[in-house]
Amino acid sequence: LSGVKSFLEFDPLIENVIVTSEDKAACQEFLLMLQKELPKLRVVQNVGDVQQGTGSGSKLEAYVEGSGNANVVASALTSMHLHLRARYFVITSKSTWTSTIPVFARVYGLASQIFVIDIAPNTNTYSSYARKGS
Repeated sequence: LSGVKSFLEFDPLIENVIVTSEDKAACQEFLLMLQKELPKLRVVQNVGDVQQGTGSGSKLEAYVEGSGNANVVASALTSMHLHLRARYFVITSKSTWTSTIPVFARVYGLASQIFVIDIAPNTNTYSSYARKGS
């Protein structure tokens, strides 16, 4: 939540926040925090998000009954579609996926400038590229 608050200080005209996660419980917890601490923000979610609980397609069935790899791929791509419209990103370098989103947004997205906050305690070359763009 501190990342969202930092962006709001930088740009008080922010009205929407896109919330996605493979972890349904973490997503719900974050939504409750947003509702309590930043109730004026409009939340945008991918209603078709599988929230499979893992980044591994091989373990998928253990997390979400009835979901296959095709569902996860469709979920990931539709979430990416949402994110390509964003300008501000809170990522974690623990996840290659979240680091990929701002990289793609710089190349294929609609925003003229991209700003990234990495909340992970460690960084790597790829997350550094995601944050800085070069």
